[in-house]
Amino acid sequence: MTENVNSSIKQKLVKCYHCGNETLMYLKGGYHWQDVEEENEHYHFSSDSYYELYACPVCHNVSLLKRYTDDSMISPTNDGDTKNFFDETTIYPMSSFDNNAVPRKIAVAFEAALKVKNIDNGVCLMALRRTLELVLCDKGATKWGLKDKIEEIASQGLLLESLKEASKFAKILGDTAAHGKDDGVDSNDVNTMVEFVKYILEYLYVLPHKIEIYKKKIEKQEKLSNE
Repeated sequence: MTENVNSSIKQKLVKCYHCGNETLMYLKGGYHWQDVEEENEHYHFSSDSYYELYACPVCHNVSLLKRYTDDSMISPTNDGDTKNFFDETTIYPMSSFDNNAVPRKIAVAFEAALKVKNIDNGVCLMALRRTLELVLCDKGATKWGLKDKIEEIASQGLLLESLKEASKFAKILGDTAAHGKDDGVDSNDVNTMVEFVKYILEYLYVLPHKIEIYKKKIEKQEKLSNE
C-alpha cells in the first residue's frame, strides 16, 4: 500500500546536516509504503516505511528522513498497553548512524563533527578523532594513547583489519589538525574521514542493533507460526 503525505501543514524540528542547524522545518513531500507478509489466515507480518522531505529555512537545502516500524517493534505504555516505536534515520544528507543504536555521548561527538564539516576542516577532524576515542573507550580500551587503544581493540577481534587502518587514518589527520598542521587537508580528506568513522559506527553499533531487531522478528514469526 502506498500513500502520499500531505505536505502543506506538517512541521518538525529537524537537524540539517548541510549547515548543522537544528530548526523547525516544513514537510515538503512524503511517501508511505506498507509491506504485509501473509503466511496463512492466522499469521501476517507488516512493516511501514515513511519517507519525508524537509526544507531547511537557513541554508535552503533539503533533508530526506525515513521512519521505519514493524510488528516486532513494540514497547509497553504506562497504562499497560503496547505501542509501536520507530527507527528514524536521515537518508540525505548523511546523518551517518542509527541514533537508537549509537550511545548518546558518541552520537553527540559525531554530530559535532558533522556540524562543522562544511565550516572548518581542522575542527571537524579533531571532533572525528574524539568520536573515535570515545568509541574505543566504550568498547573497553584501557591503553593510554589513541594508537594503543586502536591496537588493543583490534587485537580483541572487535575491529576488522580495514577498520583498524581507517581508525589510524582518522587518528593521524586528527592529530595533524590538533597541532595546526592541516593546511594540506582539503574537504575530500574530511569527507573520507567522516565516511571512515561512519563505517566504524555502523560495524560496531548499527549492524548489531539491526541484527537484534531482525532476530526478534524471526522469533516472533516462529512463535506465531507454532501457535
